[in-house]
Amino acid sequence: MDECSTANVAIDVDPFDILPRQFLKTSMEYFQLTEHSSLPDIGHLAPFKVVLAIEDTVDRSRQNEISNWLVEMGGKYVMICGKHCKSWEQSIRQANLDKVDIENMGPEEFVMITTHEHERLRNVFWHAKKHARHSHVKFNNAVTIHIGSRNRSVEYLAMFEKA
Repeated sequence: MDECSTANVAIDVDPFDILPRQFLKTSMEYFQLTEHSSLPDIGHLAPFKVVLAIEDTVDRSRQNEISNWLVEMGGKYVMICGKHCKSWEQSIRQANLDKVDIENMGPEEFVMITTHEHERLRNVFWHAKKHARHSHVKFNNAVTIHIGSRNRSVEYLAMFEKA
């Protein structure tokens, strides 16, 4: 009779590196902002990836305020979709540089930014859910910040779920 032995072997493997992405449940939290709404405390969600859906235009000072808030709250991968993507990209990049000097910025402090001005929002949600990764940060959450006057939480959450 052959003897069979087993051994417990500890392997330092992150399950996110071996599980196919379709088996990982990703949920999204929705926040609507307007020109004058207060900015919620979403720091408990950090670090997070965010779809910034720009439906309404806000003035430059409000854009800077929202950009600084996103970086301060822990947004590490920002996918910008909608109006004035390049302006938002510059504003978020500056907020990142204001928080951490480029000379002292570690890779985990770098905010990844992509713009999707001419893409459908559902495609941006698909990208956020399936492919948005940061080389030095594991995301706890996905967030949608919707800059618009009409609440679209039901529509956006359904779109994200289908992605």
